[in-house]
Amino acid sequence: MAISYVVTARLSDYFKDSYLKANEEANSGVYCQSKNFNLMLLRFITIWTVILFGLPGTGFDKSGAAETQADTFQKVNYLIDFSDYETGSIDNWLKTKGFKFERDARDRKKLDLDVGPNGLIIEAKRPMFGIMVNEAVDLEEFTAIRIEWGINRYPEGASWEKNVRNEALVVIVFFGYDKISSGHFLIPNTPYFIGFFLGQEEQVGKGYVGRYFKKSGRYVCLGNPKPGETVISDYDLVSAFKRKYEKDEVPLISGVALVIDTTKSGNEGKAVAFIKSIEFLE
Repeated sequence: MAISYVVTARLSDYFKDSYLKANEEANSGVYCQSKNFNLMLLRFITIWTVILFGLPGTGFDKSGAAETQADTFQKVNYLIDFSDYETGSIDNWLKTKGFKFERDARDRKKLDLDVGPNGLIIEAKRPMFGIMVNEAVDLEEFTAIRIEWGINRYPEGASWEKNVRNEALVVIVFFGYDKISSGHFLIPNTPYFIGFFLGQEEQVGKGYVGRYFKKSGRYVCLGNPKPGETVISDYDLVSAFKRKYEKDEVPLISGVALVIDTTKSGNEGKAVAFIKSIEFLE
């Protein structure tokens, strides 16, 4: 999932352009209608930094039992529902939920979006790297996350065990706004985050640590479903966060992102995932 230019001079240009774009939108009232501009800018840079630098890894991991159990009868405190589509543009439907399309997620020749009985269908049609970011999530009360999803076609050759970090879908959850060292002076620091994925051969509950963000980022396999199988993945965010990061308190959830990466996979980068809902449980 590496992006070759991330530690070159283009890094400073990228963040400068991002700042100017965000500032322009803020002056026009896009962000300032409901959020403080500085907070939104922090979210923008934070999420992009993690996605650009956090997902590529060097291959070592930390194993251990993940907190994957949650009470079936827990109250849902926040729901992102991908099964309520009725008519009209799917892009606009997702935008009403707070999602923004970045990189190849904007290109329908590379990424096709559809809906069906299992919710949103995300299809990579060729090698691509796409991001759908939701900065509207601002949740203080939660204990666990529950995702109903599945994979129709895994990226060919994808394996965290073999350093091919391609996934049909990764759900990333960001925690708080305190910035933790990235491990490299050229890469901006970010808050804590956890990325969730479904894999063909990865051990369920195994948390991977990438090349950067060793202190603030984890990637956790939540299942090995067969193609076409729907699974409900529960993960105890509070217990896992306290254990992994040795903290007494858990920061609020400050954002969510859907990431698709088939840049290094075989079969022309084709992959298909679906997702019906993301629930944060009280």
